[in-house]
Amino acid sequence: MPDRYCPSPDALESRVGDEIVLLHLGNSTYYGLDAVGAQIWALLKEGQDTDAIRDRLAAGYGVDRATIAADMARFLADLVAHDIIRAA
Repeated sequence: MPDRYCPSPDALESRVGDEIVLLHLGNSTYYGLDAVGAQIWALLKEGQDTDAIRDRLAAGYGVDRATIAADMARFLADLVAHDIIRAA
């Protein structure tokens, strides 16, 4: 897993409450992020690296870092597969 990711230029976002809906302009698909996904998205946009995001989520949710890292790796891989984010 790369240290940093950035949003794809083809991904447009719209906030709906504490969630985010993303539209990929290249393939016209929608992708929904729940509150945790939206928090990860915001931190990626700030330029935070994956370790900093993991540590922030672990502290904020009281979950061990290994569990957060595994869940985050799957989530980020899914975003990469859908061209929502790219390695920075």
